[in-house]
Amino acid sequence: MTTRTAPGHDSTTDLPGSEVNTATNVLFSHGFGKVFTSVGASFDSMQWAEEEIETARRRHPAHADRIHHSFLLLSANPDLTRLADSETVYRAHCRELLDRVAAGADTRPGTAAEVCCALLHTSLLTPLTSAATGLCLRMWQAAGLPEIPGFAEAGRHHEALEGSLIDEHERLARRKLTVPGRRLGAIRCSGRHNNQDVDCVYAPTGRLAIEL
Repeated sequence: MTTRTAPGHDSTTDLPGSEVNTATNVLFSHGFGKVFTSVGASFDSMQWAEEEIETARRRHPAHADRIHHSFLLLSANPDLTRLADSETVYRAHCRELLDRVAAGADTRPGTAAEVCCALLHTSLLTPLTSAATGLCLRMWQAAGLPEIPGFAEAGRHHEALEGSLIDEHERLARRKLTVPGRRLGAIRCSGRHNNQDVDCVYAPTGRLAIEL
């Protein structure tokens, strides 16, 4: 741990990028108290996606039908192979996208989980800067990843010292990680969900499919 003092700020404890890298590697090496489970097959990620969809439908009942038809949005970013290496990280990725679907927000920009993965990749090539470390801590919290001792405190210090720069880094990272084709098109429903007849708002009822 190092101590840094910025003009107009008290001395604060900073979490070096190397510690962030170590903690993030713990995340993807499945060593954090057995919380993380490696993807054994594509079936696992499909099952997790389905479970997150059902949870999101309960979380956003007014948008349950739209969320049900969002499965194809949940594919892991092929440029970030580690995204599908951890159940916890993949589920966090799904949750953010499904919350965006419910809110009618753009699903193309990178998720907090994707930003964490990208920062890990970067850390393998070069040490993270202080602001990039702050971004990693912010995205870790935003993704709802398990608390690691020191992360919350260090995150508060980075936000106090470099909040505006971290904001810029976040905007850039999410934009750089944009997946152009990750959006809902016209939703068409047969009136059956999971082999059960349902009263879906997107089923043929004389209304046109809604373009999102």
